Amino acid sequence: MYKIALVGDRETIIGFKLLGVSLFPITKKDEAIEVLDQLVKEEYAAIFVTEDIASQIYEEIERLQRTSFASITIIPTKLEKKYLGLKILRRNIEKAIGTDILFRKEVE
Repeated sequence: MYKIALVGDRETIIGFKLLGVSLFPITKKDEAIEVLDQLVKEEYAAIFVTEDIASQIYEEIERLQRTSFASITIIPTKLEKKYLGLKILRRNIEKAIGTDILFRKEVE
């Protein structure tokens, strides 16, 4: 059975404990990179990373998405919305089909 993990600040991820998701509360960039590498090695199928952490380790997330089986998804935090997940989705759609059919420049 595939495993699901959630990486981010404790306040944002704690509510997901009831869903049976493996939680990894972190605060530092180096710690986040280490945790992500370990989750990929342990063959987690879905890894959710909060926006505030993802913005610090974006290059590492891109590398892991290219080289691993895991699906890494960025989710917003309660505090500040950077729309990083939507920006990545938009870029991937443009790359795949050549145009932005979903957002039409609504998210910058």
